Amino acid sequence: VVHLARGDIDIAAAGTVTLRDGDKIYAFGHPFFQLGSTELPMSESHVVTVVPNANNSFKLAVPDSMVGTISQDRATAIYGRLGIEPKMLPVRVRLTNSRGVVSEIKFESVFNDILTPLIINAGVGKVLAAQERGLRISTIQVSGKIGIKNSQPIMIERRFTGSQASAFAASVAAVPMAALLRADFPGTEITGVDIDIKADDGSKSAAVERIAVDRNTARAGDTIEARVYERTESGEIIVQTVTVKIPSDAAPGTATLTIGDGNSVQQNTAITQFTARTAADLASIYARLKRPDRVYAVLTRSTNGVVIGASEMPNLPPSMIATMNNDRTAGGTKNSVQTVIAEAELPPGSYIVGGSQSLTITILQ
Repeated sequence: VVHLARGDIDIAAAGTVTLRDGDKIYAFGHPFFQLGSTELPMSESHVVTVVPNANNSFKLAVPDSMVGTISQDRATAIYGRLGIEPKMLPVRVRLTNSRGVVSEIKFESVFNDILTPLIINAGVGKVLAAQERGLRISTIQVSGKIGIKNSQPIMIERRFTGSQASAFAASVAAVPMAALLRADFPGTEITGVDIDIKADDGSKSAAVERIAVDRNTARAGDTIEARVYERTESGEIIVQTVTVKIPSDAAPGTATLTIGDGNSVQQNTAITQFTARTAADLASIYARLKRPDRVYAVLTRSTNGVVIGASEMPNLPPSMIATMNNDRTAGGTKNSVQTVIAEAELPPGSYIVGGSQSLTITILQ
């Protein structure tokens, strides 16, 4: 048996042993996933019953004790060695459902850039499906972390609402895990995944309908007060106030104030263009990303500058831009169009707010 996950969630596939040569095992006589070099647990099994079918009869088997590791998944067979223990990823999921009942599951997943995110997604999804209704509108809060040895963890903190909340919540840990495994940073050791989920009945969504400011002209160092009007699905209007301080070194000219959810206000920023170099770099930048379930006020302006990695270098002198964009080099930098000069985060409310609105602010001499 090839064991993909074991514990409170068990995922396995049984097949026929073709040849045993000492501690070497050749099995299946066909590919499994055709993953190539891999590290999958290999277990003994016993057949429970045979399901007869005129087209394709098959056996139902139950995995027993682990006996080794499958290291090759090729077109003609899978290959493994007995007595070798594979590395597994511990996963813990704790759910508080809409009735206040707390349940917890623990399982181990294989390490693979394709299979691991899918297994985590399926595990979290099954926990939600077992404790909550399938066809329903709900609000789900997910928090947790992906542990990395000798490095800061990748923190997870998200809220979802609507009919697809369960599907989105199931993928919230799988997405950064896929990015981490695909990058395959040298020396990176993932120690585990811990997820806490809280589910509530009903939708808690709203949209930014309009914004208003106490003034649209200001000087460097001044503070602008903005009011955000959010409309819920029932038509209720919620008003929030946020203050944005203009930096004391801000140059005169026009700027754009955008208030909206994290995805709306950061879609053209430098951080969305990053390429991490280490696991710590990925965790740090992931923590700096604005959350789609929060509302931000961001003041931007058009500048001449460049983006290097996830860092923005605005207001560069023309000589510097000419040097970095000379005709003897290509790549490594991107032109910066919009530069953030001030930003503020609104405190989280009971509703998940989407959409955005923008207006122009004039910074005086």
